[in-house]
Formats: sequence, structure tokens, C-alpha cells
Amino acid sequence: MCLRGAAVLLLLVFTAGCAVDGASLFSKKGCINCHRFKGKGGSIGPDLTEVKKRRSDEWIRQQLKDSTVNNPNSKMPNFGHLSDREIQALIDYLKS
Repeated sequence: MCLRGAAVLLLLVFTAGCAVDGASLFSKKGCINCHRFKGKGGSIGPDLTEVKKRRSDEWIRQQLKDSTVNNPNSKMPNFGHLSDREIQALIDYLKS
């Protein structure tokens, strides 16, 4: 395998790993209690199944860090304590 092929393979493995981590985080951090995603979860917050069509990665990142920036009346708790990697894993999961 050439170096370029190996890099592509590593990227695919890393990206797939992020989606799996995101699914776990979505459950562990309680997102699933308020949000529906692909037919599972709560209904307090918006259904996130098609969020990738409505919102940019940056918007989602900001929403996770401090939801009141996007909506001053938001009841969603802040997840600013999450690492950049965890936030990206959640974004990747929501885009899956």
C-alpha cells in the first residue's frame, strides 16, 4: 500500500471512530433524553435527525458550548466542558 493509500485508510478509520464515540457521547451526556435522532430519543428538544441539512458544523459547535448564543431563551444546558474532540465526535455522529 502506498503512503497516500495508508493516509486515506487512517482517515476513514478515524472518522468512523468519531461517529461511534459521538453515538456513545450522545447517550452518556444525556442528549438522547431531550433530542430524537434517527427515531430514538426524547421530544423536549428538536429532532436532530436532519440537523446536518439545517445547521453548519460551527453552529452546532456553538450550540453545544453555549446554546444561549444562538437562542437567548434556550433551556439546553451548556456542554462547554466537552473537549474539542468530543464536540467534533458529536457533530460527526449527527452528520452520519
